[in-house]
Amino acid sequence: MAKPANLSDITVRDATLEYLEILERRVMRSQLSAATLTSYRRDLLEFTTLLGPDTDLDSIEADDLEIALTTLAKSPDRRYRVGVKIAEDGSTPPGRGPYSLARWFTAVRGLFRWAVDKGYVQVDPTVKVTPPRVPTRVGGTRVGLRLDEALTLREAPAVRSSGQLRADQRLSLRDEAILRLLVESGPRVSELCGANRSDIRVHEETGTPVLHVRGKGRKDRDLPLSKPTVEVIERYLAEERPAPPTPQRPHDMVERRRIDDAAGALFVSVRGWRLSPRDVQRMVQRYAKEFLGRRATPHSLRHTALTVLARAGVDIATVAQIAGHASLSTTSVYMDDSMSAAVEAIAESPLARP
Repeated sequence: MAKPANLSDITVRDATLEYLEILERRVMRSQLSAATLTSYRRDLLEFTTLLGPDTDLDSIEADDLEIALTTLAKSPDRRYRVGVKIAEDGSTPPGRGPYSLARWFTAVRGLFRWAVDKGYVQVDPTVKVTPPRVPTRVGGTRVGLRLDEALTLREAPAVRSSGQLRADQRLSLRDEAILRLLVESGPRVSELCGANRSDIRVHEETGTPVLHVRGKGRKDRDLPLSKPTVEVIERYLAEERPAPPTPQRPHDMVERRRIDDAAGALFVSVRGWRLSPRDVQRMVQRYAKEFLGRRATPHSLRHTALTVLARAGVDIATVAQIAGHASLSTTSVYMDDSMSAAVEAIAESPLARP
């Protein structure tokens, strides 16, 4: 196919770098989350490697993308450099999962749609590729824990602290504080890791302690803290929290900024660095495997917290406020639509009394 006169030649590498700059500006305008940018950057750099950095972007066809997706499906999951990937049923399937493949394709499709608008390609090859299918959950399906499991997991660090532990397992108060927050008010793991010590304060209106978190789209909110959780956090900060790392390169400004960030962080590693979402994921998985004999993630604990609140009769608008949801329709997935809940509701109705 002959190229139009206004079509500009560009390599896969140059197009990817230019598109990533566009995505970075979207993050600055709160149109894209930093976590999504990190994932897209990793996906697009992998796309560059698979298709060839010096390949002409306009020469890529649908078949090339199909081959790349097949290669990815057989490749190890990059998120699990420590340990192995665990599926919902407890198995360890090889290769990438459907969600990882779907996100990779979404990132690449965004690149080509942008490239069409820029005049870098004539035809978007992704329109001829069937997107990876993502399994959908049936409405009302629970991905969280039962109430008794959540209570067991919440108390696990205190039970475990009496045994012989490795150095990286001796932060039992920190672990308990994190697990309590996750099952009590269900913050996102990124919000939990981004919290600072200064974010715990007494609320001006209620006079009760809250944790200020920064949600998606820079939408901040305050999470009320229970008295037991506040006590655990205060003990962790006073007795157990490691000191910030010692500078190894005094004149390295990047290292200095990272150390300053760690000094203000609420939750840190045994070496004093701010915890990452992956650190929390591994910690939750470790406790869940040991004390529950099953898989659990920070998101499943968030789901548990919000489901318990919804089933306890908390107004859906209040649950949405705690969850940081912009839409009530998002929160509605935590409402119990089972028949048992409907039976209980009718039985408790004043109009159903004799």
